[in-house]
Amino acid sequence: MSDYKTPKNKLINNEQAAALNLCYKDKQKEGFGVENEDHFCCSSWYSLEDLEGYINYVKEQALEQKINVNGIRFYFGVYPETEDESKAGRNTLFMCPTKASLGMSEGGKSGDANDSKDITTISAMNYGDGGKPPINTYGG
Repeated sequence: MSDYKTPKNKLINNEQAAALNLCYKDKQKEGFGVENEDHFCCSSWYSLEDLEGYINYVKEQALEQKINVNGIRFYFGVYPETEDESKAGRNTLFMCPTKASLGMSEGGKSGDANDSKDITTISAMNYGDGGKPPINTYGG
């Protein structure tokens, strides 16, 4: 059994997740005119092994660089048209580690993302799998 504790106050039920997914898709269509579901991706899949590997990589790099990592931030992005044909123009989700901002003590832990700053000396992670065509409905 793991020593890690799931933050129960951050878990959501399946109905809440489905509502978030539907709202996201509606906002994307409204704001960006996304009509082609085969091109629009609203999820990104990473294997558990890749996620654990990335977290271990971040911890190793942070130790080498003497940085106190306090979280991982997820960003939405869109592949440039210069990317290979299968990805060009598609949206993606990538992640980068964060550290306490200068206003906080280096050892401090905060649940507020505004107290965290991206660590750009440790590589971000991308290239999850959105499926082909993208899997766009939660639970699908």
